[in-house]
Amino acid sequence: MLPFEEPDNHEEEEEIDPFKELEIGTAVKTQAGSNPLAAFEEDDPLAAFEESDPLSAFDDSTDDVAEEVVISFDDEVVPDIKSESNSSEDKAESTYKLLLETVWVDDILDPSEVELLSRKRKELGLSFVRHLQLVRDIIEG
Repeated sequence: MLPFEEPDNHEEEEEIDPFKELEIGTAVKTQAGSNPLAAFEEDDPLAAFEESDPLSAFDDSTDDVAEEVVISFDDEVVPDIKSESNSSEDKAESTYKLLLETVWVDDILDPSEVELLSRKRKELGLSFVRHLQLVRDIIEG
């Protein structure tokens, strides 16, 4: 006998039939024409929410129509539309600020990032003073 070998005790072990334990093949077969889901229908917790006619959701003759609400604004309350030149300046500034926040993420500006910001500032027409204000906003922000 080897040290890891188990002794032959086949008498103690019972053979377990997994099909019998799971009741496979022993269940009563449903009759032809009967509904196999009928056993589950009586205990359906969602039955109260179901409609008897599934197509009734598409029917326009139902009485439970929600009231439509219309929201309108008076002419006095409507804000003025900004001029096109002001919006282009805002767009250029927001573009530059997005770029600045992207390169400033590690709190260190590399020489290549400084050159990129300088080039973009000239392209977008932003002053260095405005650049410093944006940097201050990012640091405080």
